[in-house]
Amino acid sequence: MRNLKRINRRAFLRLTGMVAASGLIAGCQPAASPTAQPTEATGGATAAPAATATTAPAAGNAGGAAVGAAEKVVIWSPGDNGTVIDWSKDPILAVVQEKTNTQIEMLKIGWDTYLEQINSAVASNNLPDIIGVIDHNNKTQIQQWIDDGVIAAYTGPVAEAAPNVLAKYEKNPTLNEIKVNGEIYGQPVGWGDGNYPNAGLLHVRKDLLDKYGMQTPENFEQYLEFLRAAVKDGMQGVIFTGGEGVGAALNAFAGAQGTPVLGWVKKDSGYEFWAIQPEMKDALLLFRSLVAEKLVDPFSWEDTEGNARDQYVAGQAAALIFNGGGHTGRIQNDMDLAGGGAKEWLLPALDGGKGMRGYSSEPMFWGLSFLGEMEKNNPTAAARVINFLISEEGYKLTALGVEGVDYKVEGDQYTMLDERTKRGFPTESGDTGTHPLASAIVSWVPQEWQDWALLYGKDETAKSWYKSMWENQGKYQVQSYGQLSTSPLWTAFQSTGGELVNRAFLDIVRSASEEEASSMFDQFVKDWQGAGGADAQAEMSELLKGIYG
Repeated sequence: MRNLKRINRRAFLRLTGMVAASGLIAGCQPAASPTAQPTEATGGATAAPAATATTAPAAGNAGGAAVGAAEKVVIWSPGDNGTVIDWSKDPILAVVQEKTNTQIEMLKIGWDTYLEQINSAVASNNLPDIIGVIDHNNKTQIQQWIDDGVIAAYTGPVAEAAPNVLAKYEKNPTLNEIKVNGEIYGQPVGWGDGNYPNAGLLHVRKDLLDKYGMQTPENFEQYLEFLRAAVKDGMQGVIFTGGEGVGAALNAFAGAQGTPVLGWVKKDSGYEFWAIQPEMKDALLLFRSLVAEKLVDPFSWEDTEGNARDQYVAGQAAALIFNGGGHTGRIQNDMDLAGGGAKEWLLPALDGGKGMRGYSSEPMFWGLSFLGEMEKNNPTAAARVINFLISEEGYKLTALGVEGVDYKVEGDQYTMLDERTKRGFPTESGDTGTHPLASAIVSWVPQEWQDWALLYGKDETAKSWYKSMWENQGKYQVQSYGQLSTSPLWTAFQSTGGELVNRAFLDIVRSASEEEASSMFDQFVKDWQGAGGADAQAEMSELLKGIYG
């Protein structure tokens, strides 16, 4: 999923979970919604999130812009320009410049060549001041930049200019895993401050459940009964993006065995990698039972671009394994547009008969943005820009625009104005999507603003449904450790280990018999350990014991 060279922007937006360029996860603890739900809308208007319901925070959130001549800040970020034709004339960017006392030069670069162009800029000493989102799993690359003095740490004047960045690390201790030598180098590009399940969640067609006279599944036995009924009815069963491996699709299946599909599992003697746990064999055998009964849509094995979602929305599959959060709302919106009466439902993690269930929690971000620290860079001015964009004021600016121009406020009700579509925001009538500045630089749009946009003008029934989907997503959770951590041996082994996991798991779930599948898993564990996994795991265990005990 996280290979930028292999996924186009459309697929990437889906996989990372965005609202018109946004995403979702939240809370390692049993989840409450991250913000108050919007209040009832009237006349097409909707109340904004409680934290920003009336007036914007003071401009002090900008991090203390310097008095005097505006300082130049160059921003590069992946993705496209959306509806912005000329960034030098963009009115939303102009507000950011005013608030931060900077002159900003924006360049959006396609995903496929983004990292290569950043490295070319390093080689030519022409690095931008802000490097928009880089996959945080590129740990070797990031470490090389640090070693070579390419990117700045948030210390001294840089830290003073960006208190909002430091606050993110304080709000979510998991982010301490991505510090280097105890220092902060990256701004987490996210949609919230906590941990919450995100990928590999179980979606079903509620209208089909009703048609078959079935209750919403609570366990895998009921889930399989639903899939069998759907296949008998001429539908495809469950679909997911599995062309490059089973991956996150195992989430609920592993949770039913009490193990995560990410990071490391805490043991008495230390920490062990999730994929080699004995419980993963049971998870794979459970998933294999779906494949053996032909309850998995055959297209899943070919899909590498995230098109499973489209198949589900089009009514070609009864169930989907996919991301959650804002996606649930957008899926239902698309089903409504398609007609046919399809109804989306996100299931809580299912019970596998052992009294265990849960989706793996993940930090609410994907990727990091960095500050250039080469000869031509101004990391302190760049930090001011970052700091403003992740302030409440900055989030509100990129989500809504400028009050009186892009939207109006009456009481606590917000209404989008037609002028908004001429100023860089989405142009479709009634679209509440965000400005391109909201994505691939400092955030995927905070979840509260995603929720607000999705529920704009919706009635209480839709709001109640959406809230229940969010609660289902985090109702049962499985904790893991060290998802963001690495060590020298683990970094060197990750590519080999990942290939072994992807290939073995795909072969196991498609194997001819349960006995063969079981034997294949045992051989996979031996191969994984013998290829360097055992030594890398031992080193990672010591690292994680130092962090978590």
